[in-house]
Amino acid sequence: MHLLEIAGRVVIVYVACMLLLRLTGRREMSQLGPMDLLTMLLLSETVSPAMTANDGSLATGLVAAVTLMGMCVITAQIVYRSRRAERLIEGAAVVLIRDGKVDPSVLRRFMMTNEDLEGSLHKAGLLAVSEVRRAYVEADGEVTIIKKAD
Repeated sequence: MHLLEIAGRVVIVYVACMLLLRLTGRREMSQLGPMDLLTMLLLSETVSPAMTANDGSLATGLVAAVTLMGMCVITAQIVYRSRRAERLIEGAAVVLIRDGKVDPSVLRRFMMTNEDLEGSLHKAGLLAVSEVRRAYVEADGEVTIIKKAD
C-alpha cells in the first residue's frame, strides 16, 4: 500500500506542477535564464519529499521515477490524440503583430519588453515592426515572424 501512496503522490505533484507551469506563462519555458534554472532546481528539491513521503528507499525512488516517467508518456499520448487537450496542456500560438501593428496586451501578457521584441525582429533580419505581416508567440514561448511580401 505504501508504494501505491507514493505513485499517487507523484501523480498529484506532477499535475500540480504542470498547472503551475501553464499559469506562469510560456515565455519562461523557452528562455530559461539563470534565475529560472535556479527556480526549477529548487522546485525539484521542494517537491521531492512530498512525492516520496520522505522515504529514501530504493523501492520508493524507483516507484516515484517510474510513475513520473509514466505520467510524461500518458501526457504525451493525450496531447497527441486530442487537439483540445494539446491547447489546454501546451497552449496555442497567440498573434503578437498583425500587419505591422503590435498588440500591447500580448506584450504585457507574456512580459515582453520592447527590447525583447526588437531582438526577435533582428533575429529575423528585420529592423521595424512595419516589415512584419504576422508575428506569433508560439506555445513554447518562441516568437515566429512572417515578413511582409516585398
